[in-house]
Amino acid sequence: MSTQTQINQDEINFAEIFRVVRRYKFSIITLTIIATLLAAVFAYFSPNIYSSSATIFIKESNKNPNEDILNKALGMQGANIDNEVAILQSHTIASKALNELNIGTRYYFKHNLKTIELYQDTPFIVSHTFLTQNARASLFHIKPLDKDSFRLIIKPSLKQKMINAIKSKLTTIPEDQKLITYNAIHHYNEKIQTAWFTISVQKVYDYQDKDYTFTIQENSKMIPFIQQSLSVTPVSKEATMLNITFQDNVAKRAVDVINALNKAYISDELSMKTLSAKKTLEFLDTQIAAINKTLQKSARNLENYKSKNLVVTLSEKATLTTEKLSDLESKLYELNMKENFFQNIASYIKTHDDIDGLNLSGAENANPIISNLLMKIQEQTSLKKSLLIDYTEQHPDVIKITQSIASLKQTLKQTIAASIRTIQEQKASLQRTIEKHKKDLEALPEQERKLTTLTRSFVVNEKVYSYLLQKRAETAILQSSTVSETRVIDPATLANKPIKPKRLFIIIVGLILGMIIGIMQALLRAKLDNTVKSIEDIEGTTTLPVYGVIPEFNNKDKDNSAFKEALRVVRTNIEFIQNSDKSKLVTVTSSIPMEGKTTIISEIAKIVAKTHKKAIILDLDMRRARLQEKFSLENSKGMSTLLAGKDTINDVIQHSDADNLDIITAGPTPPNPSELIMSTKMNKIIEFLLTKYDYVFLDTPPIGLVSDAMMLLKVSDLNLFILKANFSKKEFIGSIERLVEDHKLHNSGIILNQVKFDKKSGYGFGYGYGYGYSNEYYKSES
Repeated sequence: MSTQTQINQDEINFAEIFRVVRRYKFSIITLTIIATLLAAVFAYFSPNIYSSSATIFIKESNKNPNEDILNKALGMQGANIDNEVAILQSHTIASKALNELNIGTRYYFKHNLKTIELYQDTPFIVSHTFLTQNARASLFHIKPLDKDSFRLIIKPSLKQKMINAIKSKLTTIPEDQKLITYNAIHHYNEKIQTAWFTISVQKVYDYQDKDYTFTIQENSKMIPFIQQSLSVTPVSKEATMLNITFQDNVAKRAVDVINALNKAYISDELSMKTLSAKKTLEFLDTQIAAINKTLQKSARNLENYKSKNLVVTLSEKATLTTEKLSDLESKLYELNMKENFFQNIASYIKTHDDIDGLNLSGAENANPIISNLLMKIQEQTSLKKSLLIDYTEQHPDVIKITQSIASLKQTLKQTIAASIRTIQEQKASLQRTIEKHKKDLEALPEQERKLTTLTRSFVVNEKVYSYLLQKRAETAILQSSTVSETRVIDPATLANKPIKPKRLFIIIVGLILGMIIGIMQALLRAKLDNTVKSIEDIEGTTTLPVYGVIPEFNNKDKDNSAFKEALRVVRTNIEFIQNSDKSKLVTVTSSIPMEGKTTIISEIAKIVAKTHKKAIILDLDMRRARLQEKFSLENSKGMSTLLAGKDTINDVIQHSDADNLDIITAGPTPPNPSELIMSTKMNKIIEFLLTKYDYVFLDTPPIGLVSDAMMLLKVSDLNLFILKANFSKKEFIGSIERLVEDHKLHNSGIILNQVKFDKKSGYGFGYGYGYGYSNEYYKSES
């Protein structure tokens, strides 16, 4: 049962919404049209946005197992790609890309009310050498006059004027920050020099048809323009390929920006590799120069000794011992170089926060893990510097990179310390072996021992020198053959169609939003409007029967068939009251004035009289008498004089133009209408009239203002309460129902008056007991 009730309630709500929409359909349609037009205007004037993209391949740097282990230990899987994404979006790469572009000066012209931007196809080119802040924010208008001259105009916008007016009231504006107003004639290629700018305009081709505008900005200031429209994303989680996308309202510029970014990124990668190789060569050249001096000295010592002494061939044992010592001392030299390198790195890290100035030459050969750590720290430091251009130290991305650098440095310190301990252990082992071989040499004769020592020194220096020359040659080859490991897989292409705005979609959204706004305002108006609109408002509030719904009377419609048929329905419903064999006393009242009770009672009485029933109307609304006006009768005497005993009942009864219908007007306004109506004489008059007429209609004062009608309502056979559509408040319905219940007024009902007629609604036709009578029947009765 409760479920069914809920369903019915839902249906009633839906029907109510439908009625509200129908009631306010014109405002809903108007708002929908306005919203759709606004959306269409917005879609029309929104500039086309084109998207261009390129795909690049980045070679992974972590190719050896040691680095993989290190990355896993640090939790840095995939950090290489994330770093490259950040580098591509960095201030540094954008700045380098702008060296290949010229996008600071932007050119526009009007076409069909729209502003269209030109790029690399302008009829003139503007160059500048000086600009103030206000000049950068100004819009320059250029109007051609002839082939050699033009007019240059600068007019502040309304927004700039408002901001400037507010600033001028708050503080004194410096001269160089005041709004620019300029209007002068110049020649092409002329140097235009003012206090705000110095520019030159060079004509490319004639442009007599259009007026152009342009803005000027330093090319280096266009970095935010690139960054805000740039998107760099990995193709997938596992791939080392990046998709670079740039959106712009000029398709060709989007392609140029992506190409410039790719070129700047690859160039930056090559410069980093070349710089590393250059530092390595510088280090090796220093070491080679030093070992070359030592080698030459060893050679001279050996040569001098041989020339002064009669040297015999060394024994086989001495030769083997010398060769072993040479190899061991060469290895000891390499270990010393590594140890010094690691100690220098450790010392530098302790005294410097930034390791960009650290020479990394030899790091990869000394220890690949340390080399990779140093490279990662440098990459993260470079990325942090780029971020600090746009953000502060408290930005989440900067904090994340700072923590990563600190973690990498701690790991680097631990790795260097472990490497130094390992080298020292290797050195100690080598030293013990060298000392053993030296003792073997001491057992040789003195001359042979001296020669062995000199030979060993020469051989060691010669091996170290050869080793350094080999490393230098390898590094030089690496430097000359350095190529980028980044490849452009899919180059940027020119977009044929814009990706946005989706004009049809915008218009559809505007249409839907307009409908939603229209319906919402209709529901809100219906919620705030507390007047009775329809029969549903009555039936949803009270159980009192509705005896009729009277449509709005149209004076232009001479026939007014709907109005007459609605009255016949009321008449038919009145005929079905319980005492159908007796004369009927019908009281008609309302809650407040102007609800149409006098008109309704007059028209109902006319309809009743046409059915050959005798009827009379008594105007008891003595304070606001209107009945005499309806029938064009005199009001010099009536109910007031009758109840006061001044006239007899026959004196006050007046005949109307309608057959079988008499009228007793209210008469002159008395000082005590309530006492007159509530007198016993009123009851006697009613009893007498009921013996003479089939229907006695009482037009009483509104019950919401005075209590004159209360006694009459109790004795009436039928009480009709008139409510006026779009006028009477809904709370009046509750007041009427409480009145009926409190005073036990039987046979009471409501008539809804002046409902706006709608053929679809059906109001005024066949409602209640009169349902089913044909129009021919009504016409026959007329």
